[in-house]
Amino acid sequence: MSDRLDHDVIIAGAGVVGAAIAWHLARAGVRVAIIDATGPAAAASGASDGAVSVASKKPGVMARLASASLIYTHDLAAQGPLQAAFAARPAHIFGSGAAELAAMDTLAAKLNHLSGRVRVVADGGPDLLSGLGTGVDRLMTLEGEGHMPGHKAVRAYLAAPGITCIWPAPLLGYEVADGFVTVRLADRTLRAGQLVLALGVSSPDLIPGLPIVPRAGQLIVTDRGPVGALSGSLTAAAYLVAKTQDGAALPLLPVVIDPLTSGQYLIGSTREDHGDPTRVDFATLRRLLTRAATVWPALRDRRVIRTFAGVRAAVSDSLPIVGPLPGADRVTIVTGFEGDGICLSALIGREVARMLCGLSPDAALAADLAALSPVRFSKNRIEGAA
Repeated sequence: MSDRLDHDVIIAGAGVVGAAIAWHLARAGVRVAIIDATGPAAAASGASDGAVSVASKKPGVMARLASASLIYTHDLAAQGPLQAAFAARPAHIFGSGAAELAAMDTLAAKLNHLSGRVRVVADGGPDLLSGLGTGVDRLMTLEGEGHMPGHKAVRAYLAAPGITCIWPAPLLGYEVADGFVTVRLADRTLRAGQLVLALGVSSPDLIPGLPIVPRAGQLIVTDRGPVGALSGSLTAAAYLVAKTQDGAALPLLPVVIDPLTSGQYLIGSTREDHGDPTRVDFATLRRLLTRAATVWPALRDRRVIRTFAGVRAAVSDSLPIVGPLPGADRVTIVTGFEGDGICLSALIGREVARMLCGLSPDAALAADLAALSPVRFSKNRIEGAA
């Protein structure tokens, strides 16, 4: 690329997806810079539970991409940057009542159809997991999923040589002209051959008409202690309903109990259509804790040390937006993962890097990746903004 440019590619947004794109580009010899208004993993990536989960994905495009990304994440953990960030672990799904049990049936059928790395290894009563309390009619244990804290993955990706990190540096605007993109920051102007906008909930500030909904989730962190027999996440089947059946009435609260390597528990999570990270709803937190402690009584001996609301970028049709931005040559938009960015980051990072280098996508994934293109919203006049 031209020596007139400061960088071949500039990525705006140092979350896990932006960082994964940067790593893949640097590995291909591309001069890449990543900028962020605050710093690495400062938003949704830093507030995530870190689940690399296929079980929670909507059947179809999202489930297939998640399954492929999980396989690739395992590869990057075996021989790549994610060795210290990713760990395989089991996942437990529990249910009570007809609606949750039906969701578990649907999950088993989905995993069987995918024939990927994730599989059901146990399916029965609550006696399958020592330490379970009441309110569980059925427990399903999965193998093949994993855990990857967002902040660890971002650090691992950005440790690669050849990546220029710039923050705090809010993106004030950009212009496309004369075969390059001019990026305006508060203290400087940079020129690049390509710009990637991986800005999450702030994407509509630069891209008018983008159908992004900031969706919050209430989260709870406990103090440290032994986690007993719980070696992986413990997820209510209602959470699968919330994630995979848009607008469905939830039979019970969709609680997730996640044992962390620190000996703490992370408990969540709701899906609330607002973008206020300061709105902590104590009534909802109490309901989350009540169901969590009923299912996993060991929580009754823990203290809550932090509660907060994580905010995720959701899209109106529940698919991320990935691809060239209509009306803005040399600009690519990558946003709207709503909590699925951790799982999809490895695959999306690889495929966006290939796109920017002029290469074709993985043939087996081409149709599913095409479904994420922003052209699906072109009738709403989504355009690049100066």
